[in-house]
Order: sequence, then structure tokens, then C-alpha cells
Amino acid sequence: MDRPFLSSVSLAGLERIASEIIPDDAYAYYMTGARDEITLRANVAAWSSWYLAPLLLTDTRELTMETTVLGASVGSPVMIAPMAAQTLAHPDGELATVRAASAGGHVVVLSMNASMPVEQLAAEPGAHVWLQLYLSSRDEVTANLVERARAAGAEALVVTVDAVVESPTTHRRPHGPIGLPSALSFPMNDGTPLDDGITWATIERFVAEAGLPVVLKGILRPDDARRAADLGCAGIVVSNHGGRQVDGTIATAEALADVADAVADRLEVYVDGGIRRGTDVLRALALGARAVLVGRPVLWGLAAAGQAGVARVLELLDSELHQDARQCGVTDLRAVPRDLVRLSTTIGGSLPPILPVRGR
Repeated sequence: MDRPFLSSVSLAGLERIASEIIPDDAYAYYMTGARDEITLRANVAAWSSWYLAPLLLTDTRELTMETTVLGASVGSPVMIAPMAAQTLAHPDGELATVRAASAGGHVVVLSMNASMPVEQLAAEPGAHVWLQLYLSSRDEVTANLVERARAAGAEALVVTVDAVVESPTTHRRPHGPIGLPSALSFPMNDGTPLDDGITWATIERFVAEAGLPVVLKGILRPDDARRAADLGCAGIVVSNHGGRQVDGTIATAEALADVADAVADRLEVYVDGGIRRGTDVLRALALGARAVLVGRPVLWGLAAAGQAGVARVLELLDSELHQDARQCGVTDLRAVPRDLVRLSTTIGGSLPPILPVRGR
């Protein structure tokens, strides 16, 4: 894709391009959700239920995109969510993603099922890498991966806790299960079965032994958020696994405020699921998130144009967030006021269709 075109393409345009480039099985693996995909669709729709009430006549000329996560200064509150096997979308895979993110100061949460090792990716200049993992049924396997992450310079461990059992997606395709290339490798996952019996006691031991800040991913309830804080977790991700695990779970935009209120300043709160606009990021910050994690749109950019495509996705979200925040009178992205957003009880779902633009 030539750069002049890339500089003008939207996220929706990148999604259309990606749908034509990514092989059918890989596209189904990335883009589908569990069962009837109710949660998959609700994640996107729920953000639009929160309407903005701008603060006017506020000097926002000094607003920057910079923020802090887990005490580290970063260039943006937009982070990249863990996504497996990115070489299915583009030959450069996670390397392209990390390089694009590093250029803008974005954190990348690297999947345990990445197609490239943490040692290679965390060594990229300027990289902020966190490692996502599932706890193994063998403690020594988990301990080895954690040690690799520490030695490589990973800045945090993100433990996914909402995938106790495998939940098959719909795949939205009539010709059977997904088939992935036999040559695909996962250098941080040796195939050892995961621990399907983890409890809060398991997390307590892990936090005590990890040697890195621990973030729990998959929290949707205030009481679970409080338990995470009690056990010394550094953060939580309000997440329903992108609608890929239990269909019909609450959308993250609906769960976020209650979860954030429950833990206040005891740990940092992040959120993923359905972020498609800078406005969505602003809404999330107002509802109590420190930062957001973006997944599928990054894959669209990666498939469309490799590193340049990922950079375009991040540029779009950052520029929209900066513009919308200034328009709404926000002076600090680390302290977006809660009353900037209002939950609509009448408008959502009743908007008229958008009419096509007619040419001359």
C-alpha cells in the first residue's frame, strides 16, 4: 500500500482491506466471537451509549498525549492488546507491531502465543513490552517463562484469568473448524496444558513470586477488582476476552465505571473491547481507566501495510483522542473528569441510518 493512500485511510478502510488480504482461516481466528457473538457486537456498541458533555472555555493548548502506566512514562494511553500469532496477518508479525508502537511510545502487551519470542521483541529500541500469560499446569513452566520475561526487560506480567476452559468461536464459516498453518510456532508456549483450576490463592502465590508488577486481565466485577487489589496486583484489565469466551457477558464499557469505583487508587485500571475511535478512549478515561488496550484494529493495520499500517492505526486513535479531549476541555489525560460523560437512556439504538454522500 502506498504511503499517500495510507495517510488518508480510516480504521474502517483498514478493516475492509484486511478482510481481503488475511487468509480465510486466519481471519476467522482473529475476528469471530463466541457462539452468537452477542458480546462481540455489544463491546463496540456500548461505547456509543456514553455521550460527552464538553467543558467549554478551558485553555487546553498544553494538553499532551503523555501519561504514566505502572509508574513508567509513555507516549499515549493507547496500548496494544495481546494477540496471538500475528505472522498470520503479516510476515513481519509482532516485530512490526512493536516497532510501530515504540515509535509513538505505546505499550505492547505481548501474547504468550506470539509467533516471536519476548527476548527479540523487548530488545527493540524504545520498546515498552508487557507479557501476557496463562498459568501452566506445571509450576516450573510458568516460572521459566516469567524468568525469560524478566531477563528480557518486560515491564509487567498480564495474567489472563477469564479463560478457564476453551470456548469455541462461531467462526462464521460453513466449512468446518479453523485450520492454521502447521509451520506456525509459538516460542513461548511449549504446549503444556494450562492450569484450569486457578483460584485467588494461586494468584496470591504468583504475585508474591513474580518479581514484576502483575496485572489481571478479565475482570468484570467490582468484588473481583477488590480481591485483586487486596492481593497486591498492580493493575487489572476490564475485559471479556474480546467476546471470545462467554457469550452474553457484560460489555466492558458498561462494566468499567463500577469496577474502577470499587478500587479507586488502589491499583491501575485498564480496559479493552470495542475501542474504535479516539472518542472511545476519552470515554474510557472518563469512566476510570488509566489506559485502554486495542486489539483487532491493530491487526487490520498490520495486515494492510505491516509496520506502517499499525502506525496508522495508532496515529488515528491518538489524533482523534487529542482533538476530542481539547474540544471537551480536558487539560490532563491522567485526570479526565467523570462528569464528562453521560449514559444515554433514550438515544442509543434509535439513530437514523447515515445517508450516502452524493457526488456532483
